[in-house]
Amino acid sequence: MDMVEDIDALRARLAEDIAERASLVQAHEAALAEVRREAQERLLEMALRFGAERMGAHDPDAVLALMDRSEVSWSESGEPIGVEAALSRTREARRYLFRDEAANHGERHRLGQGAAPKPAPARRQDARALSEQDYLVRKRQFLAGQI
Repeated sequence: MDMVEDIDALRARLAEDIAERASLVQAHEAALAEVRREAQERLLEMALRFGAERMGAHDPDAVLALMDRSEVSWSESGEPIGVEAALSRTREARRYLFRDEAANHGERHRLGQGAAPKPAPARRQDARALSEQDYLVRKRQFLAGQI
């Protein structure tokens, strides 16, 4: 009888372990689904932000907050589909959020691009207006070929 009791105890322990494993697998799958959902949201937000900047948005955050994302979907490879169309509809509905294309001469404006400002003209210093110490420093620099 001792062996029968041991077998029953092992079966009970096995049933507990199987139930614990099932709950752990379910919790892991839920956590994994949450991580995937968050990653997908971040990917969509970055794609929309990049598209808004490329289309000349003044404030991409405002565009993202006011746009309709209902028609943006996902491909089988995990790429967002319909981003350009959604941004175009937002641009048509809320022109004030975007730069005027006529001002850009039809070119797509990117942040940080454009002509660099010209440097200020070099000021000439009059040696007669310098203090004695500044004059000696400038003289040494001039003779050493530094200025």
